[in-house]
Amino acid sequence: MVTERLWEAALAGSQWLVAQQQSDGGWAGLDDPKVDGFYKASWSLVVTGQLAAAQRSLNYASEHFLTADGDFGPRHGLFHNQVHYPYSNTYFVTGSMIAGRYEIAAPAIRFLLSQQSPDHGGCYSRRTEPGGKGRSDTVSSSAVGVACLAAGQTDAARRVAEFLAHVVELQPAPKDRFFTGIEANGQLGTEIVDDGEALWRVVDTRAQNQMWYAVGLPFAFLIQLSEATGEAKHWELAQWFFDFQSRCVNPWDGPSSGKAGWGCAMAYRITGEIRYRDVAVHVANNIVSKQLAEGNWAWSSLGREGLGPNADFDLTSEYSLWPALISANSAARDGE
Repeated sequence: MVTERLWEAALAGSQWLVAQQQSDGGWAGLDDPKVDGFYKASWSLVVTGQLAAAQRSLNYASEHFLTADGDFGPRHGLFHNQVHYPYSNTYFVTGSMIAGRYEIAAPAIRFLLSQQSPDHGGCYSRRTEPGGKGRSDTVSSSAVGVACLAAGQTDAARRVAEFLAHVVELQPAPKDRFFTGIEANGQLGTEIVDDGEALWRVVDTRAQNQMWYAVGLPFAFLIQLSEATGEAKHWELAQWFFDFQSRCVNPWDGPSSGKAGWGCAMAYRITGEIRYRDVAVHVANNIVSKQLAEGNWAWSSLGREGLGPNADFDLTSEYSLWPALISANSAARDGE
């Protein structure tokens, strides 16, 4: 069965992670451990049944990364510092909540709430001190929304949805492109300096291999929020993001399609509509096709060199998580 095969691939990934884990929860052979290599591990390990390993990973995070104000550091690279700062924090919140580690989740969610704009409900792309303002984007905000739901902060999650709806309303050409953020001045961020920046700031329906999670993660979050609130407007907004991504070139392929696949699996569990299952399974199959014989995933095998071992632990944690969640949600509907 398809879902069983996906589940087995997810388990192989988590078993590889467990084999690399030391008694203190750190990764063997990682000379320069950063938040980047650990933040997804606990959620992935819990979902795949590696409960003790998840606890050890959270032990390590608590001792080495958790700061007095509920933030996590040190972290490496542009993505985790300047593009989507809250993103890594949100996985720690979700993982620690479902693992019952509230001494981590409680301060961590308080920090994330401090990064939510009082003006529009979006969450800042870079760490912002109290009273400050900054750019907010759909990835950072939706990730915080997922964490808020995990932590029972439904009102804050609703504010994230209001932000996402506002971003949609501001789009000047929604059939062609989606600008992903609102600047500190409250305007849609349409001024893009160079191609490197465009990667994070706009999704173009006419180009291949976009950063699909800028629309895929809002879709998945809004599916969750629609279940939490029972309000049709959240489901309808989720469909807007799904429809936009569906219009893109190869929208369900590439390293960033996992979030939409997870969202589709949840949508299939809720509705039974085969179109959602087809997308979810396609995404999961694409992820599994890149799995190495040892059970892990590596950026070098995806054509991205030089990202280092922290990034490979990040990738293996995430690519174990999405097939597991896609398999579980699909099987819940199919009765497999």
